[in-house]
Amino acid sequence: MQRTLYEDENLLARLDRMPMTKSVIGILVLLALVWLAEAFDIGIVGTVITILKKSWDLTAAQQGLLGIASTLGVVLGMIPAGIIADRMGRKRAVLWGIGFFSVLTLIGTFASNFHTLLAIRFLAGLGEGAVLPMPYLFLSEFVRTKRRAVSVGYANGILTAAYLIPNLVGAWALHAFSADIAWRIPFLLGGIPLLLIVPLALWLPESPRFLLKHHRRDEVVRLVEKLENEAGLPHDVSLVNKRALAVIQKGENVKPTWRALASSPYLKRGIIATAQLTGALVLFYILQVFGPVLLMSRGFGSGSSIIDIGLMMGTAGVGSIVQGYVAEHFGRRPVLTVYFFLAAVGCALFGLTQNPDLILVAGFLTSFFGLGVFPVSKLAVAEQYPTRLRGQGVYLNEMTARVVSGVATIFFIPVILALYGNQVIFEGIAIALLVLAMPIVVWGRETANISLEEAGTDLSFEALDAEVNVLNDGHAPVTR
Repeated sequence: MQRTLYEDENLLARLDRMPMTKSVIGILVLLALVWLAEAFDIGIVGTVITILKKSWDLTAAQQGLLGIASTLGVVLGMIPAGIIADRMGRKRAVLWGIGFFSVLTLIGTFASNFHTLLAIRFLAGLGEGAVLPMPYLFLSEFVRTKRRAVSVGYANGILTAAYLIPNLVGAWALHAFSADIAWRIPFLLGGIPLLLIVPLALWLPESPRFLLKHHRRDEVVRLVEKLENEAGLPHDVSLVNKRALAVIQKGENVKPTWRALASSPYLKRGIIATAQLTGALVLFYILQVFGPVLLMSRGFGSGSSIIDIGLMMGTAGVGSIVQGYVAEHFGRRPVLTVYFFLAAVGCALFGLTQNPDLILVAGFLTSFFGLGVFPVSKLAVAEQYPTRLRGQGVYLNEMTARVVSGVATIFFIPVILALYGNQVIFEGIAIALLVLAMPIVVWGRETANISLEEAGTDLSFEALDAEVNVLNDGHAPVTR
């Protein structure tokens, strides 16, 4: 066994025992700010459509096109972003993406017609596509095994609650300015994330697993020793998780290719992970883009409907944090089962009742469980792949799920709303949540409380045990 592989796993095992030091908390804060910027840029779409629907007299088709423009850019932007993330680094993908979408959003302030605004939203989406999955990828590769879901839950809670901000900004602008000015205010504020580029460049470290895969071990040593010093832990060069070591040894000389994602076992895993992520995103996109319009069709005012959707996002933030904790104790699959089921109940209730009290219950179930499902939903995707394929795998899953949920579905929502009303839409979402969650509930792998290397290996857990048995026994004992 090569000594360098043992050293790599030693560093990962030491990282995996790390408590929440001030530097780790700083990384979480930086990633939360990345998500905050992303949330604002994506979240302005619903507000803008709500305002421009009247002031620009947008047709149903134009509303649909404007609703999917940035998402289509996101999908296409994920193709090069996945390659950049695996070959050039997670950090570079984040910096490039934030700079690109912030500049384009700022330019959107000066759009004078529908087609110009449509083009700008599409181009901004290219940058959003580079950033959107990255905090999940960062956290999954950086945070210790037993805190992955909790950390993602907190960060995603901030992301989801942050969708309240563009809704509040839109409601304020609508009351403070004329319609022609009001829709431009969110675009103007969308340039603020440019201020994040310098602190991210200075203080956000590159993923340790990416660095090790690209033979930049010295950087990881400095990072791990810095964190150990903060935590008061010894620099234990004998610590190793032999199950993770067996995975690293097996995949050391395997080259990352797109073809590998279409072969066993990653094709099956990808289909299962993409299905449940698509279900979560169908609900998210419909509420984020057309939520105010759906509420207006049921008698809410334009300003109050924007605020109500924002409050649902705030409730979802709490649901995200709760999900992170329960997923560490009960596992990914049981928690996803409960969240998807209760979200479906909420959506069905939304479509069937006119009772104000039941609508309140429906809104809570839909937001807390449906919009709060993303921490484990996204983390489950990242946990299906080894480090060499994780960037490409996560981006491919996101791209596929968003084509179905954020492009194909959203384009037809205005037409369905005009022909059949909102009841059909909510009932359709309920059915989609149940059907798309079924594969991971029945066939999904449980990846809670194991290292990321173990979760992403192409071996079955039984075969991995056999690999561990043939390893040299001249090193430190197994850590778990």
